[in-house]
Amino acid sequence: MPQLERITLHPVKSLDGLDVDRACVLPCGALVHDRRWRLVDLDGGVVNAKRTPLIHRIRAEFELSATPTVRLSAGATAHGSSAPSPPAPDVFPLLPGPTGPSRWLSAALGMEVLLQERPDGGFPDDRDAAGLTLVSRASLAEVARWFSLPIAEVRRRFRANLEVGDCEPFWEDTLASPAVPLRPTPFEATGPATPDELRQESSPLPPLAFRVGGAGFTAVNACRRCPVPTRNSTDGTITEHFREVFEAWRRRRIPRDVDTAGWGSYYRLAINTVGDGQGGNVQVGDRIEPVAHPGVS
Repeated sequence: MPQLERITLHPVKSLDGLDVDRACVLPCGALVHDRRWRLVDLDGGVVNAKRTPLIHRIRAEFELSATPTVRLSAGATAHGSSAPSPPAPDVFPLLPGPTGPSRWLSAALGMEVLLQERPDGGFPDDRDAAGLTLVSRASLAEVARWFSLPIAEVRRRFRANLEVGDCEPFWEDTLASPAVPLRPTPFEATGPATPDELRQESSPLPPLAFRVGGAGFTAVNACRRCPVPTRNSTDGTITEHFREVFEAWRRRRIPRDVDTAGWGSYYRLAINTVGDGQGGNVQVGDRIEPVAHPGVS
């Protein structure tokens, strides 16, 4: 049965992640501290890697104690002399205002930015799917094979919260876009399909509810991806034809029991979720336990 192998928080949107052994889940399904902070310009516009590839050269090391801090440094960039000279590495409390990292980040990015904080649920990309994101390690490894990249690089490009092992590539698609009814234990052999199941084989179903350890979620959709994964995660160099190659391979590797009719494109990886309203905790080693659709036995 699939089990949780990695938990990654991204405390500041678009900056580096932090791997942890366990995490607290909010009722909305987000992880505590994930995307809790973000950068905005002086007009309130969001500043992220979609807007400026210079963010890719910033390295962030987080300490999420009672007073969270970040150590910032800046490496090389693929954008030549037009990039501002990076400031010296320094450590800051994760606070808005002059005592926080805003001035350092403004110098590194060549624009004035401010740090914003939202402790209750953070700043998800999709407010209708405000829970964590989940991907299988096998999916990341498959994408790494397509581009001859290290799996760690693919992991940094796609920035999922939970990474699941002991399953096939794109197994997570069966949670978000199931094409056939799933039984309570759809990832184990449970005998031949019933006549009712056979009659419904071509009928798409709602996304599946599942549990990770002590927390409950519902898969919402397979994540639509932005331009960020097309770039090297440390210097912003573009991988030529990344999206076209990705979609061509993705189309060929869709699991048989996944319905893609509503996807629009195949530039999708990992799944979005919502919480069950109860919150809870997850930790590395937890099993992923699906919950059957009503009427499926």
